[in-house]
Amino acid sequence: MVNPAFLALALTCGFEAQQGWFVGAQESGAQAQVRVWCENAGWQAQEADNIVGLRDPRTLSNPVQVDYEALLAKTEEAKRIKRDRIDPNSPKGIQLMNRARQRVADASTRLMRENGYCSVWKNISHSDGRQVTDATDSVARLL
Repeated sequence: MVNPAFLALALTCGFEAQQGWFVGAQESGAQAQVRVWCENAGWQAQEADNIVGLRDPRTLSNPVQVDYEALLAKTEEAKRIKRDRIDPNSPKGIQLMNRARQRVADASTRLMRENGYCSVWKNISHSDGRQVTDATDSVARLL
């Protein structure tokens, strides 16, 4: 079943219906995932790639991008998992990774507020080819 919010966004962005599904929909078992790329404002991003800030590509004005995996690896929690050889799928590993993700989100929020960015993304681009500022080093300093 397609999430109604994705359906509304897909309609707003001008996606075409094909036999009850939208272009870009992929069915995986009983679940359907819709990858919505909204190009009305020129920004192209998937909601799952948003770390903090505005999530709707149509509302973006000054987003930045970071290397999320590199930032996670720089957190104390990820270093502890590696140093102590903790299984990332164990209860302790999951708990530590959740804290690492929260640490990255908190640092990203701080950067966003201090520098006037509207959002921080793992992956985002613009249809006119403009470069998106990479703020990985700035967020890393805040970790």
